[in-house]
Amino acid sequence: MNLTVIWEGNLPLERIKWGKKHLSEYKLPHKLDLKRKENWKRHLQENTADYDGKLLFLKNFLQRNNKIILDIGLIRFSTVIFMVKNKISVNQGIGMLGTQCLIFSPCKKYILVGERPLSQSYYPGITTVPGGMLELDDLEDKPKESFMREIYEETLIPFQSDASLYAVLAGWNNISVTFLTSITITEDYNFDPTEVISGDKKEWKNNLRWLSLEDLKNLPSNKLLDGLTYFQLKISNFIEN
Repeated sequence: MNLTVIWEGNLPLERIKWGKKHLSEYKLPHKLDLKRKENWKRHLQENTADYDGKLLFLKNFLQRNNKIILDIGLIRFSTVIFMVKNKISVNQGIGMLGTQCLIFSPCKKYILVGERPLSQSYYPGITTVPGGMLELDDLEDKPKESFMREIYEETLIPFQSDASLYAVLAGWNNISVTFLTSITITEDYNFDPTEVISGDKKEWKNNLRWLSLEDLKNLPSNKLLDGLTYFQLKISNFIEN
């Protein structure tokens, strides 16, 4: 997987703010857009659960006074799928905005992971951490709440409040951008590394499980989604600035 690191550090999620909200939609040239519509009809025949939602598109992000400001537009899911299948990169802005979260055990020796079902159109069969794409409705809340909402829904286990931004990654043929966050479950949680965490059956092939960092180092990188790939490289000391 081609992985581009746009930003890395350790920034509290409270320091991420919405900036300009240009709610115009990212458009393909007319002829390509017609092909996109035809492609989407065929896509729905094989992926009946997908819908053409309005996703957030990151036009730009600025760093000011130890804060990150996100300028936002919109892009349709069908446009993203069409661009991926035809290896078309964005010609403006950065890409579809998504988030993934590194969820650590209290001792920080384990991380919560799951495997995407083969029926998914987005990286089927790949091992990853909880996360998702951000949609128009997510602009109604602060970025921290929007980034973490799906994480809380997926796991239903208690977390410490100090969630932070770990890295910003470009992936999926430079069509998407992932805000990789990190959080730790509370010290008083009765942690058991063999525990299975129930997850949404549409999102996960099986339930979520705890993976030791040592075992993570040995997983094939081509079977991991970008956030987990980055973290694997990070703990193996192979990330290059």
